[in-house]
Amino acid sequence: MDWSPHIVVKAEDVQSVPTSVTALKTFSTGFPDTKATVHCIGNLPSSFCKQWATEGGHTLLNYPSTVKQSQLNYEIVKRTRLPVVLIAGTTVFYDDMSDYSTTKLFGADTLPQWNFTDKVIQCESVEKTVIFVAKPVQVISKLNEITKHVKSEVSPESKDISKWGGQTIVMKGKIYHQASGIFNMIFNYDPSLMTNFSSKTADKYETVICGCRVSAHMREWEEVGQDTSKYMPFIDAAMNEDWEGVKGYRKVFIDSVS
Repeated sequence: MDWSPHIVVKAEDVQSVPTSVTALKTFSTGFPDTKATVHCIGNLPSSFCKQWATEGGHTLLNYPSTVKQSQLNYEIVKRTRLPVVLIAGTTVFYDDMSDYSTTKLFGADTLPQWNFTDKVIQCESVEKTVIFVAKPVQVISKLNEITKHVKSEVSPESKDISKWGGQTIVMKGKIYHQASGIFNMIFNYDPSLMTNFSSKTADKYETVICGCRVSAHMREWEEVGQDTSKYMPFIDAAMNEDWEGVKGYRKVFIDSVS
């Protein structure tokens, strides 16, 4: 299957720029001899994105800092009929992923349900680092089917985003939160519509968790009692382009919150 790669890059502070563009630095490993479209959100990572796109002959699109990754994913899928792969800028590639194939609407990895605190629970969700959208038209069709009875307060800045933003409910003294995005909406509606990555596929890449806003994420986690010291070696490795040192970050994160 021929994939059209789209990389979404966003950095919310200067310190996070190096970890927000690891997908660009390792892209040739994940998708050799392939051109990508880079969606750069905000001004902070724009210089690196422009240089990388110019040198490699890739396409660069710029957006204001208010745009969200999940919003861009929706727009990209909505505007194409061809298979696309959505890539977070914080991805680190270790092997060729261009031969991935699925017969489902999309393929991705998932995160298990985990406790953010003893009362705040994150529900199982689609992991947004790499998502192969094999059937974009059917994805939008399914999304429209799911949301046909939902009234959307549409504005130019957030087209349809209120339909598939993060959802939160309170039940039996606990708060359950479902991650945002059209793929999480479809996954929770019918998990059989997606293919879950095999371990072989998942081992071909890593994600620099918190790579878009390192300082803010670390502070937020520390405020709820998370031990962030176990995450910092992976972030330091990504900043120093020590890609082997980033391996295992997802597993450490999942183990620490499970």
